[in-house]
Amino acid sequence: MSINQYDSRTADKFVVRLPDGLRADIEATANAADRSMNSVFVQAVRQYLDGQNRQTLLLDALANAVVSLPPAASSGQ
Repeated sequence: MSINQYDSRTADKFVVRLPDGLRADIEATANAADRSMNSVFVQAVRQYLDGQNRQTLLLDALANAVVSLPPAASSGQ
């Protein structure tokens, strides 16, 4: 038995209000993957947050790259 084993009884919980039809979509996805609705929902949220973090890192890297560009050469006009 792992020391850091997940225990759903002690995990943080909160109520989520879903728009019409989303619960059915989550349920269908869970059933098709033989997983719980909770695990499907958690994975979707985690993927979204990871994507947001990656987007922030990429935008920061782009901003840093633009700042470090040499000044544009004069056009000679």
